[in-house]
Amino acid sequence: MPTIDNMIVNLKEVQRNGLQLQFHLGDDFFTALDQDEITGGDVDVELQVRTTAGDAYRFNYQMKGTARVLCDRCLDEVSLPVDFSDSVQVVHGDDNDDNGDAIIIPFSQLTYDISWDMYELIDVHFPLQHVHPDGECNPDMISRFSTEQDSENDDF
Repeated sequence: MPTIDNMIVNLKEVQRNGLQLQFHLGDDFFTALDQDEITGGDVDVELQVRTTAGDAYRFNYQMKGTARVLCDRCLDEVSLPVDFSDSVQVVHGDDNDDNGDAIIIPFSQLTYDISWDMYELIDVHFPLQHVHPDGECNPDMISRFSTEQDSENDDF
């Protein structure tokens, strides 16, 4: 099982040979990040890292699996599919540099932590609404929500 500690890429190694890695992100990964959005998951990750022009690196991610979040309707956990390819560009530079969407790191930094990139990529590839398929929400919560709406409508 990978931990956050072993998700550090040695950029010097990438410069010499490029790099290919595989990870499995389980519940322990999402728990270790100490965030509230994604409650758990089962995601396989293939990562290719290569250097591009100058001091730039391209991290190409292929992710497939499921991740759990809270349903927007009933607040129970719902599993959402994860199946995408995306890339992140990391560039050595100064804070003042304008490198578009690239992540800028100081010249002195010889490693790069990919854990937050993986988390954020999963999060941004979710649909806008996190909901169960019709009829699968917690019926108790849905009935409470319906009762609340009915009482609001009675006020008019």
